[in-house]
Amino acid sequence: MRSFTFRLETLLRLRKNARDRALAEYAMSIEKRELAESKVEEADLYLIKLNKSLSAKSQRLFLGNEMLAFQEQIKNAKILKDKFVRELSSLSSIESSRRNVFLQKEADFKSLDRYKERKAGEHLAYELKKEEKEQEDIISSRFVFNRAHP
Repeated sequence: MRSFTFRLETLLRLRKNARDRALAEYAMSIEKRELAESKVEEADLYLIKLNKSLSAKSQRLFLGNEMLAFQEQIKNAKILKDKFVRELSSLSSIESSRRNVFLQKEADFKSLDRYKERKAGEHLAYELKKEEKEQEDIISSRFVFNRAHP
């Protein structure tokens, strides 16, 4: 029986490599988005902490310059949080696009891989049928030979 060789094996390998690269890029984008989410959460916690300490200080007497310093800190924290939120939004859209690219590369690879499996099955069926025919020919030729030469 002849072994099966897939003529498009190089293309299959290229598609697999492209899928693997797309998967790695998608994984990196997920990691970056998760890091941005944690930065937003940290900025939220810092704002909450500043507001709590401001309310605690407002219970007591404190100077106007301290109040201005707190307000400046809160303003800077809000600006930083807004920056992190914009960054998170950008990274989320990048993640979404990389996910779509990965899904397309995966579909391309799987379709060619299924085609290879189907061709391998067809090859096996053809080779088995060919072997069966050859065996029948051998059996019938022996039968004819044995009848001709008793």
